[in-house]
Amino acid sequence: MKARPSQEKDFTGSLDIVDLILHDHQPLKELIEVMKDDEATFREKKEAFLEFAPTLVAHAKPEEQTWYLKMKEGKDMVFEGLEGDVEHGLADQLCEELKRTTDEDLFMAKVKVLAEFVQHHIEEEEEEMLPEFRKKTSSEMRGELGQRYLQLQAEIEEMGSDDAPHERLMRLKSGVTTSDYRH
Repeated sequence: MKARPSQEKDFTGSLDIVDLILHDHQPLKELIEVMKDDEATFREKKEAFLEFAPTLVAHAKPEEQTWYLKMKEGKDMVFEGLEGDVEHGLADQLCEELKRTTDEDLFMAKVKVLAEFVQHHIEEEEEEMLPEFRKKTSSEMRGELGQRYLQLQAEIEEMGSDDAPHERLMRLKSGVTTSDYRH
């Protein structure tokens, strides 16, 4: 595999929602690179997707319930909050389709589209939405949202499911990948 989630997390420990979101984008971006890589094998892309999907959920759901919700409550960034919700819904839909896709060629096409779509979404957040939000909100507000964001992430990890995405997420956060368990 050409890229792996970072073994080391370069994080300051800030509770600012903007910093937390930027931090959580890093493993997603690294997995996106594998999912977009035309030279990656089906197995490499499938493994990347199996780490990507639960990591995306653990990031997106708290983001929707904190940052997006706050944007929609105000008047300056309502459209951005709504647009983010729509994009998250489309990413969820494509993830669900990929989980059911058995044809390897179709999987390879869909996973690349998902990767490119989420990459564009992340770039838009990082280049436009997060800087604007930081300018328009107090550090106290961003800290409160950050605490809630972390609380929601912990709740998602505790919930689990039949395919145990929370376990993959915990391994990802600790730097251990699914391939380490398949040998």
